[in-house]
Amino acid sequence: MDLTAGAVAARPAFIRLCAGGFLAYCSYAMCRSPLLPLFARELGAGAPLIGLVVGASTLTGIVVKLPAGVWSDILGRRALLVTGAVVFAVMPFTYLAVSGLGLLIALRVVHGSATAIFGPVASASLSDVAPAHRRATWLSTYSTIQGAGQAVGPVLAGYLIAIRRFDLAFLLAGVIALAVPVIVWRWPAVRERGESPRRSSLTQFANGVREVVLERRVLVASGAQAAQFLLNGSLNAFLPLYASEVIGMSPANVGWLFATQTVTTLATRPLIGVLSDRVDRRGVILAGLIACSAAVWLISSAGTGSALVAAVLAYAAGVAVTTAATSAYVTDVAPRARYGAAHGVFGTIYDIGDAAGPILAGLLVAAFGYAQMFRVMATVAITVAAAFYVFSRAPDAAAA
Repeated sequence: MDLTAGAVAARPAFIRLCAGGFLAYCSYAMCRSPLLPLFARELGAGAPLIGLVVGASTLTGIVVKLPAGVWSDILGRRALLVTGAVVFAVMPFTYLAVSGLGLLIALRVVHGSATAIFGPVASASLSDVAPAHRRATWLSTYSTIQGAGQAVGPVLAGYLIAIRRFDLAFLLAGVIALAVPVIVWRWPAVRERGESPRRSSLTQFANGVREVVLERRVLVASGAQAAQFLLNGSLNAFLPLYASEVIGMSPANVGWLFATQTVTTLATRPLIGVLSDRVDRRGVILAGLIACSAAVWLISSAGTGSALVAAVLAYAAGVAVTTAATSAYVTDVAPRARYGAAHGVFGTIYDIGDAAGPILAGLLVAAFGYAQMFRVMATVAITVAAAFYVFSRAPDAAAA
């Protein structure tokens, strides 16, 4: 089958996965920002605890993403996609029973397994079917549609929590996610045959992890994405509070701020994906991280709503540039039979950044305030960007 014919045959599966991603991440975003920090504040949490509440779900990804990706190489993508989809559908309803911070944190840890399973397996699934010469385009298009769900979610939640109806926000999030298991159930039940079928599953698992972690470029690309997610976790946790407590924005407007951020990323990402298929992905990733870092520094000095919106839009464009290239770059440098393992490693490492962001930010806010926290995070990200560009050179170039 030629590349064009293969792309045509893969489109129905691609469309199904995009639909599932839209609904799953719309539901998940409704349960995160701006709802989660405001809900935690309502339950009496201070800044460090708010950081822990927001980061708790990402801690799960650090543990779960790598095994999920590797097992999808062994067992097939569909089993893992459906498992993640079921968690998306069930968990929002459990928040209706929350009356204290301890239970909220525990539920966030469990809810985090939804993205921890679904995220790397969806990327590996698309890497399986996407034509190599359009890989970043397909991955960034999926991310755009998934992100559209993430844009809608905060707006819906913002209007509901403006009237203190946290319960309705969680209920609606659950209803939205109920369709996801049905949609992804029809993903082709195939797997890569990178190992002899006589070898045990545990041997395949170990070999998959070993091959991927020995590829330096997968690790440094993952570190670059972790730096961007360090910023992202900090903003998810404290941008709602900064916008409402310092700038004076209403909860509904905070919801629109997050939605505008996501829409800007969505509008930019497909174009960057096309560009990333034609130029050096390393340069694209570097440019995106620099833009994100500069924008977060600008957020720290924003004194008005309009200045904050401008800085957030600049950050959103930087996110689009970085994320459009990193996932495709990881696929480029990973063995085909290890796509699941590679995206599992990728997701695990960037989740470390996403989890560390709100937790570290909470400690910095408590000690130094919002502005200094944002500046520290921006400095860390720009330092990682420089390290990525140096250490991501191909082995032959590095030896020259």
